[in-house]
Amino acid sequence: MPLRYPIAFIHPITATMRPFLAAKGHAEEEVEAMHQAWFKAVTLPVSLWSRPYAGAAW
Repeated sequence: MPLRYPIAFIHPITATMRPFLAAKGHAEEEVEAMHQAWFKAVTLPVSLWSRPYAGAAW
């Protein structure tokens, strides 16, 4: 799988999560905090695996 696919899927995976987080009726501040945590949880592994995944290309 090309590296561009995991990087490109960061946005759809994180952007579509907000309605699910807000569905339980949490306050907007809590939803924002949960969404930021989700974004970091998705972005960090992709960024950490980008270098070893790309190998000698970097």
